[in-house]
Amino acid sequence: MKVQWRKLLLKAFVLLFVLTFTLPAGFASASTGSFYNVLVQNGADPSVIKASDGYYYSTYTTGGDVRLWRSKTLTGMDAGDVITLWSGCCGVWAPEIVQYNGGWYIYFAKDDGNNATHRMYVVYNTNPDPFSGTWSSPIKVYDSSDQWAIDGTVLNNNGSLYFIWSGWDSPNNTDQNLYIAPMDSPTHISGSRVKIASPVYAWETNTTPRVNEGPEVIIRGSTINLVYSASGSWTDSYCLGLITASTTSNLLSASAWTKKNTPVFQSGNGIYGPGHHSFTKSKDGTEDWIVYHSARWQGSGWERSIRAQKFTWNADNTPNLGTPKAPNTPIPLPSGEPGHDRYEAEKALLGGNARLINHPNASGGVKAGYIDTVNDYVQFTVNVGSDGWYNLIARTDNGTSGKPWATLKLSVNGGAASDFHITYSGWDHWTNASARVFLNRGNNTLRFTHGSNYAEVDCIDIFSDAASSDANIVSGAIYKLMNPNSNKALDVNGGGTANGTNVQIWSDNNSTAQEWRITKLSGGNYKLINTNSNKALDISGAGTASGTNVQIWDDIGSIAQEWMIIVNGDGTYKLINPNSKKALDIQGGGTANGSNVWIWDDTGNFAQKWNLIKK
Repeated sequence: MKVQWRKLLLKAFVLLFVLTFTLPAGFASASTGSFYNVLVQNGADPSVIKASDGYYYSTYTTGGDVRLWRSKTLTGMDAGDVITLWSGCCGVWAPEIVQYNGGWYIYFAKDDGNNATHRMYVVYNTNPDPFSGTWSSPIKVYDSSDQWAIDGTVLNNNGSLYFIWSGWDSPNNTDQNLYIAPMDSPTHISGSRVKIASPVYAWETNTTPRVNEGPEVIIRGSTINLVYSASGSWTDSYCLGLITASTTSNLLSASAWTKKNTPVFQSGNGIYGPGHHSFTKSKDGTEDWIVYHSARWQGSGWERSIRAQKFTWNADNTPNLGTPKAPNTPIPLPSGEPGHDRYEAEKALLGGNARLINHPNASGGVKAGYIDTVNDYVQFTVNVGSDGWYNLIARTDNGTSGKPWATLKLSVNGGAASDFHITYSGWDHWTNASARVFLNRGNNTLRFTHGSNYAEVDCIDIFSDAASSDANIVSGAIYKLMNPNSNKALDVNGGGTANGTNVQIWSDNNSTAQEWRITKLSGGNYKLINTNSNKALDISGAGTASGTNVQIWDDIGSIAQEWMIIVNGDGTYKLINPNSKKALDIQGGGTANGSNVWIWDDTGNFAQKWNLIKK
């Protein structure tokens, strides 16, 4: 008996040794449905639209030009494609995206080098794809008073257009008020302006000049909500206020508008000066989100970053924006976005003098620092399910004296290093720096070394911008589904063809029991037909409970045979049954031949990940 126990212990030790020394250094991740809340590390006055083509289009103040970004996810906004629509002098502020009759309009303020000459302008493109077609030269948008004007937007109330902006009563800069005027086209004001709001409350009048600016409109039911920014944008007291009107009222009458006497969104939870925002939807359209800027650190003035969070609605159809989410706790991703794979610095491979430092505000309580020379590095090993471009978001800080930008050198799979830019935020005031990186299926290395000035790394998120509608599946083609955790295929037990034959995983043997014809249905979901039996991947009894078995059955077009195919952040896929909202799952996370397949709550774990390999 003692000899037998010694043999068992020896086998266990050998297995532990093999596992320990065959896993790549720096490899450890957790698939997560959350993100650390910075969308853009250096930016202000965001405007974001989720368009019908599946893209988010966004812009924000850069100072000297008007740019347009696009991305498939809100959290991938900073690393998206970008084009410059117009550049020139001077003081280019707060570009605002508006869609109208299939065309695109971007309104912005600019001056001639003297702030007193700030006026509103618009560029437009009639092509439904704003990255195609031709953008116009700037057209001035003004009323007969032609006074100082910034932060213009358009209200479309049942087909009637109105321009709303922040401006002065006279050439003297004392108050910034909100004005409305009718439009007869998206480029032309057709009547006199009407003042609908002035700074009157203490929280609006605590700076000189007194400020109401940044109007944004969101309509719910018959309530027009005009959410605006108040107080000085250079202060921590910057906040959001609300005025409302009915969709049936005379919007050109100041009495139609009612101002709330308290802010609806203000500093809190370690976020300072939140304001000049935009409203948008989650990827699947089920959630409302506010995108806003805030100070990068307390008292940072016009040094700002862009954040976002979900909001809800009050019973009176006004938005309930809540309070800013705390910066050091990740928040849920917008609904419908692919999960992020998070890699912590404490699991990375460190070289040179780079070392780990405990800090309570770091993810997992540990960060990697002292990346101070070309010999110091932090290297992550990341695993993805397919070749392609991925978003890399690194939670970083930069506390270099003098507040300059810092750079780390980023090398992917040993390739040439590129600059990875990190804005100043102060030590342990975390931000997110972004890049697009091409990764190969399987393991990849991402190495950060010293570039210029000084920065630290807390963790990185890796995810694909793709989602169910972007899965690149060829409808009608035959696929093999491989679980990367077990390296086994989705398989019909014994190659059976009878209704009710069990579905399992089995070693890849290239048999027709492991071939599935994937066909897109009219509603956007998919069915999977086993080529050997000509039967559908089916949930037993159309069950919806976790643990309901998966089998094959005659293709009867039932909801139990429909699957949403969604790309995970690492390029693998998950299959979700729309009836049960449950994922195709390997029972108990098994890896042995014959491990059962059933449905289970969508947890994002490795038992629910599949590589789709086209035959």
